Amino acid sequence: MKAIRILGLAAAVAAVLFLPSTLPASAQPIDGSYYAGVIPDTGCDDPPCGSVSFRVSPDGSQVRQFTAYDVDGIGTCHFSGPQEYHEDLDIEEDYSFGPGTEGAFAVVSGSFPEEGSAQGTLRLAVDLPPPVPPCDTGVLPWTATAGNEPVGGIAVLPDVSDSSVPTYIPLAGLAAAALVALTAGGWHARRRRLR
Repeated sequence: MKAIRILGLAAAVAAVLFLPSTLPASAQPIDGSYYAGVIPDTGCDDPPCGSVSFRVSPDGSQVRQFTAYDVDGIGTCHFSGPQEYHEDLDIEEDYSFGPGTEGAFAVVSGSFPEEGSAQGTLRLAVDLPPPVPPCDTGVLPWTATAGNEPVGGIAVLPDVSDSSVPTYIPLAGLAAAALVALTAGGWHARRRRLR
């Protein structure tokens, strides 16, 4: 009976040491990171055309410098070059941000569904005096991932082999659990021999 209790204790210790290191990461934004991605519904496949980028503040509380590049409007109009949303957007407790409107640019929604990724919607719309017709993109979805700041216009994304959990943590948990189990087994065997 005691042997079963000791093995149960060893298994519990192993679970405490090993499981937290293998749980999936939270959906929090990565503090101070640069995010870059695409607006898939623009029909543009020549980056930075049809792309988005922004930065998360160093304390992880705001989205800054949200920018959409070369976005087509409905019909024949086009928003050329970088369209920057100049105000900071607060990141809420559920890791969402927006809505926010600044002039012709609306960040309709944004969120961080997984660590290192973001998604949402945006809209660019401007009402120009006649005879120029208004230009409106409608609400467009966007997605982005955390990476390194672009150099020469090319964003460098992190290596997919990188992990938020170092591989030595699960191994250390397993080694500690094995050590506890061996120590408990040895202690129990010595007690039985002494009886």
